[in-house]
Amino acid sequence: MKWLSVSLTILGMLFGVALSGETGNFRQYARTPEETGILVLRGLWVEGGTVHLTVATRGCTTKEDVVAQVVEKELGSDHMPHYELTFLRENPDTCEGELREESLVYDLEDDLHLELPCMLSVTNPVVCSPAKEAFPEESLQEKDLMLREDLRDATIWAVKAEIQRYQESEHPDKDAKISALRETLARLQNMPLEDYPLPSEEHPPEKPPTNFGVLLPPEVREVDVVSPPQRPGDLLEVVGMTRSGPFYHVAGIRGGTFSVFVPSSRYRLKLYLVYRREYFLDIPNYYVYIASWEEH
Repeated sequence: MKWLSVSLTILGMLFGVALSGETGNFRQYARTPEETGILVLRGLWVEGGTVHLTVATRGCTTKEDVVAQVVEKELGSDHMPHYELTFLRENPDTCEGELREESLVYDLEDDLHLELPCMLSVTNPVVCSPAKEAFPEESLQEKDLMLREDLRDATIWAVKAEIQRYQESEHPDKDAKISALRETLARLQNMPLEDYPLPSEEHPPEKPPTNFGVLLPPEVREVDVVSPPQRPGDLLEVVGMTRSGPFYHVAGIRGGTFSVFVPSSRYRLKLYLVYRREYFLDIPNYYVYIASWEEH
């Protein structure tokens, strides 16, 4: 039987918070099934020529949704190959099942095409919790912080897009506009997440915003679209939209990926309006963050 010497480099995490002390950017990690990025594991072990991952799922996570990045390190004194693995969630799990754990098993030779025997390092963070059977649901405070971070990032994206728009324009006050936008950008980039206000969905504003610029707090809208967006900056094809708007340009989406959408399908989207663009005749024109979606 072939044997495998394993050196696991595990960055321990407690409820999804890195132990390194870095505040970090949570968006780089796939902490929940709906997120993409570096997969935060619920468990990890190696047996024979296989590596076993325990991951969070809502029922639709398979090996095809996870990509293994392999880096071949320098050979040791025993000339045994040394591989460094990082598992990335490429496709979000948007099923509506109960949050639970799933085991994914990879054959090191057949699936990952590694040469055995070898030394193996895995860089993914692993959640450490006192009760293995109790899946640590995110607290309301954690969910609020994640939403605030997403909204702030979308607003920053919108301001940067506006700076570029004015730089490429012939607007008579372009220099003043760009200067003001750069000041706004600096404030947003230095704003603590706790200071980014969330809207009250129970008591939405009675009238649409009239001022141009950043909307704090954002406003919530639900719209139906003929087909979903494919990338940041796309103009949503809203059902019933006319030449007088309203226009919605995508500045961000929950999970950070547009692969959740089926092209040419109709969706109902929940939007957060984060920025009102200056547009002629005061036609409503916004940058938006997509918080949730439902296929029709």
